Amino acid sequence: MSSYTANNDQPSSISFQISSHGVTDTGHVRTKNEDSILVHDDENVWIVADGMGGHHAGDFASQTITNNLSLFRQHASLDDSILLLEENILNSNSIIRKKSYKLGRNATIGSTVVCVYVWHNLLFTFWAGDSRLYRFRDSELQRLTEDHSYVEELVRMGKIEARDAEEHPAANVVLKAVGIDDNLCMDFDYFEMQDGDVYIICSDGLYKDLEEEKLIPIIETHVEDMTKLSEALLASSLEAGGTDNTSIITMKVCN
Repeated sequence: MSSYTANNDQPSSISFQISSHGVTDTGHVRTKNEDSILVHDDENVWIVADGMGGHHAGDFASQTITNNLSLFRQHASLDDSILLLEENILNSNSIIRKKSYKLGRNATIGSTVVCVYVWHNLLFTFWAGDSRLYRFRDSELQRLTEDHSYVEELVRMGKIEARDAEEHPAANVVLKAVGIDDNLCMDFDYFEMQDGDVYIICSDGLYKDLEEEKLIPIIETHVEDMTKLSEALLASSLEAGGTDNTSIITMKVCN
């Protein structure tokens, strides 16, 4: 996990307002929505969790994460807030593990997670699995998270091209997730926000059927309205196939 240590707890002279909206949909193929989202504007927290499809009680896993984090209350100290968020996710991991043990030794319960926390001009994120965080800035879309997946490892090693990853037979194999191991190790990073930034948190249902380059014109069309943007992205994903549960949170940074 990357680390951030504040020099002190004095707030930055720059502070932004965030407008956001979240949507989630079962899609055209699945019979149950195992995704869960949390738009916790008052506490500057946004979460997408994707219960591991095909496993036992994936919806329980994703909802455990969002339910736990809905209780989060930020502290005056940045360090305390970051530590509390991490503790909440680790506690979710423990709860999901206990549920797994009760179901039997062959039961696997897990959920990906992307958790975003905004503090003044900084955006912090924890993640595990293949749900993603994107940033749209200066007409360019950049992925800020790296998937914890088998195909992502193959891409890093040069075994396959990134464009072929979603068609690979092992495209759904996730290497990290909340609840699949007693010791959860998430990735952590932070970014300095700029006025006008748009951030998108999503489960793999968005990019599985809808290529990244097709996201850009949709964002540009709805860049001023996060409700319309999230709904347009979801509609485009469903039109492209809707082969999985799809969850999207859109965030706009404003002075």
